Amino acid sequence: MSQGTPDYVDDTKDQVYSQRVMAGGFGGLLANSETVDRLLDEMDEADRKSLQGWYWFDWANQAFALTVITVVVPTLLSNMFNLANGGSADYGGMTFTGDSFYAVVLGISSVFVAIVSPVLGAIADRMPIKKKILKVYTVVGILFTGLMGLAPYMDEDSSYKFLAICLIMGNIGFAGGHAIYSAFLPYLGEKRLMDHISSWGYAYGFLGGCILLTFHLAVGLRFGFENPDVQCFVFVTSALWWLGFSIPMFLNTPEPEIPNPTEYSTTLEAVADGLREIKNTFMEIRRYKVLSLFMCGYLLFYDGVNAIGGLAAAYADSVLRIDFTMNFVLLLSANIVAIPMTIIGGRLAGKYGNKNILGGSLVIFCVISVLGVGFAPLELNTDHERYDFQYDWDEDEGAYELSTLYDRGVDGWVSESGEGDEDFRRAFLSFLKNGDSEIGLLNLEDASLLSSNMMNETNHRFSFSFRGGVLDGSVSVGDEHPTIIEGGPIDWWPNFLRDYVWEPAGLGINLQWIILGMSFGMVMGVAGSLSRSLFSVLIPTSKTTEFFGFFAFIGKAVSVLGPIVYAIVAASMDSRMGLLSVVVPILMGMCFFFVVDVEEGIRVANEVDEESMGAMVE
Repeated sequence: MSQGTPDYVDDTKDQVYSQRVMAGGFGGLLANSETVDRLLDEMDEADRKSLQGWYWFDWANQAFALTVITVVVPTLLSNMFNLANGGSADYGGMTFTGDSFYAVVLGISSVFVAIVSPVLGAIADRMPIKKKILKVYTVVGILFTGLMGLAPYMDEDSSYKFLAICLIMGNIGFAGGHAIYSAFLPYLGEKRLMDHISSWGYAYGFLGGCILLTFHLAVGLRFGFENPDVQCFVFVTSALWWLGFSIPMFLNTPEPEIPNPTEYSTTLEAVADGLREIKNTFMEIRRYKVLSLFMCGYLLFYDGVNAIGGLAAAYADSVLRIDFTMNFVLLLSANIVAIPMTIIGGRLAGKYGNKNILGGSLVIFCVISVLGVGFAPLELNTDHERYDFQYDWDEDEGAYELSTLYDRGVDGWVSESGEGDEDFRRAFLSFLKNGDSEIGLLNLEDASLLSSNMMNETNHRFSFSFRGGVLDGSVSVGDEHPTIIEGGPIDWWPNFLRDYVWEPAGLGINLQWIILGMSFGMVMGVAGSLSRSLFSVLIPTSKTTEFFGFFAFIGKAVSVLGPIVYAIVAASMDSRMGLLSVVVPILMGMCFFFVVDVEEGIRVANEVDEESMGAMVE
């Protein structure tokens, strides 16, 4: 079968059915490794180049998916917001921190794709314009990814706002393009290859993303992630990576062939026809009962998976105060683990069934998420290097020398004008800065006064520690410091784990975070790739792009829902409750998958294709 010809236009209906069901029903579609290897060997050179071009596009756009939206922007935007507002800001009676603000921005960025994707999909099923649409989305994504590099050079109040706008536009380009890109999947080979192709596409993406992220990690370790030049470099190189590795897709992967393509005199006519087709699909929804169950389950579990994956770095920065570098290492580790696990998941699906492996990955994901809610920094105690402001006695100078956590400096921690740090600035800024200059050495008299003040003023989010000299052992921790876990509805859970698991085992927050990342990496690629391949065999090939438009709509709808729910819950309660709120949909989604009758779904899809083929013959 050529790449550009879907199986519903083959010569006989029997051939269509045999390609869908085979002797073993869905198990036949999820072919064993020997069958997969044979089918791949039978591909001609043009089809192989087409498939490779499709793989390379996943490699390309992971520059945005991993480096930009998963690692860099969540941490950077959360930090910029917290710095500009003093840790938090009140809007509409709710208190927003960096992680909840990022959640709002992430949700807004998905609205456009959620609305537009089904319409564009319906049109693209009637006109050979998939690649044109993909090019537009890709250019938008690349352009605004590059523009993000300007944000680090802006002033405190403008930087996070500009970065938020670029994120919205960049994510439109990425997410919209990914929906169209996924719609190529059913045209790339036989149905029995779908799990293999989808899994390898994800593996390419993880590998490409890991290579670029490793490069950025090396640059950051050498020159410092707090350096605006480094941050700008990360965004610009991510844009160039996306641009360069997208080219094979546009050169080698042909536009899927559409029998009897529709010609429209105006754009408005095309949009109207697309809307009509969507309406007709909704009218026939009873016919697609299995597919509807799958979509409901997907909506629910992807809500949680997408929200947790997208918000992890912001949560780590704002709630757990994990270092920028550690976030890099964690998410790099997660994606390295995901590369082989995605391929293994595809193989296991062929042996044990797509639905079983997908369900198992979701169970693991739920366990990881519940543990994530209970992650907690260990109490500071005598661990001097973990305090935000560290004073070490310098015998030669006869004064205390200031160091700051992660070497951020005073300006990297304390807001210049944000309301959240107002009390802290009033009580302590005179000890930390002289005008625009940081006070690196504090004489004994001033240090003693600071030590006295810090014991009485604790209405802030920072910590102090003195080591050496007469003030040795003097420490103070603000009431809003991440190690102070109290007042929240479920704070008993992180306190319980800290007292009975993390502390006894000596697992600091960095090690806790690494455990999460490695476990997350085991299942995130499996869940994504198997969902996509399962969807591809449940839809009529004659409505491929339209249904993938709905697939994108569902994905983007929950991309809106998940972060917004997190933001509301986190702002009205706390961030841990926000994280817990996105675990519930995963559990509910699992319940839907248990009742999905895959073989019945395939039979209905086959019927629709037979009718489409018959209509063309007539």
